[in-house]
Amino acid sequence: MLVGGIVGWGEGHDDIFDPNSLRNRDNCLEPFRVLRAQALARDIHLHTLDTLSNRGISPNFNLYIESLPLIPIEGCKNYLVRFETELTVRINGDSSYLKQFDGVFTWDFELLDLNSKSALSQELREVPKFPITYPNVSPADFRLNAIVNPGFANRDIFCALIGSNRHANVADSRELYSERVKAIRWFESHAPGDFSLFGNGWHVPQKRLGAIGKLQYRLEKIIPFVTRRSVFPSYQGPASTKFEVYSRSKFSICFENAKDIRGYITEKIFDCLFAGCVPIYLGDSAIEEFVPKACFIDFREFQNKSDPYGELYSYIKNMNEATFLGYQHAGRDFLNSPRFAPFTSEAFAESILRPIES
Repeated sequence: MLVGGIVGWGEGHDDIFDPNSLRNRDNCLEPFRVLRAQALARDIHLHTLDTLSNRGISPNFNLYIESLPLIPIEGCKNYLVRFETELTVRINGDSSYLKQFDGVFTWDFELLDLNSKSALSQELREVPKFPITYPNVSPADFRLNAIVNPGFANRDIFCALIGSNRHANVADSRELYSERVKAIRWFESHAPGDFSLFGNGWHVPQKRLGAIGKLQYRLEKIIPFVTRRSVFPSYQGPASTKFEVYSRSKFSICFENAKDIRGYITEKIFDCLFAGCVPIYLGDSAIEEFVPKACFIDFREFQNKSDPYGELYSYIKNMNEATFLGYQHAGRDFLNSPRFAPFTSEAFAESILRPIES
């Protein structure tokens, strides 16, 4: 028998495994419940570290689900599940932090490539690294062989964006938080009736990086506060669920937090496909190796235009229903194919447990 502790991403007390947890929004905790169930089948017992401590049990290994300070425990191995890029979680690019672990689970092709010449890869050459993908949870109303709201019927939102008002934590040309704001502002100025913004934090101006950025943010808050005008007129508040919003939407601005980082494919594009919404994608430059091009609109095809969002809007506004259905059918076929299997909770759990067990 092996005993494993979970560190981070929760309130503790095994909350990460509780389907009734208040944090289980859009059933986002399912991958950890699947991980626990598959672990138990291997005689590996998983609990949050505080639960083990309260029971006086010392773990054989700890899984750090967030980049938190290492807790030394004698005889205990420590593994990091590196979900985010260093643009969002700065310490994920700190070799001195990553070297503390007995292994790192990551989607990052650059780190997984033994021949990579990147500075971080070279510094972590001696640290074992294991490949994972972001796990994706099928919504309760999703049906594998069906299309939700096929065609234009019952889709009263033309184009949506679901996300939080955040910024990158390092200055980097690959960040896409600011590009999302460009998209929001374009639609609000040129097609306000065809765009809806959902998520958290959009009642205030765009969040910004650094001391100057924070000062600019504070100054930008003054005029909306005095005039009582909405900072983002398209803002509709938090989404009840992503599936509910996307099943009513024809298209979605589906930008990752960062672009051109190989392997960084999060839940965003899959959230759209589950609901029959056509994603307008920007992120991993090799996305077509994983998700067929027929499933999504590649925003890179518009970026070299003089008016990228104008060209994009013209394309989606003039799209006929047959073409739209073609995107939906391609998305359904992909989700029903072996190509989607690596992105499931079951595959995620297997990717974690196999190296630990061996």
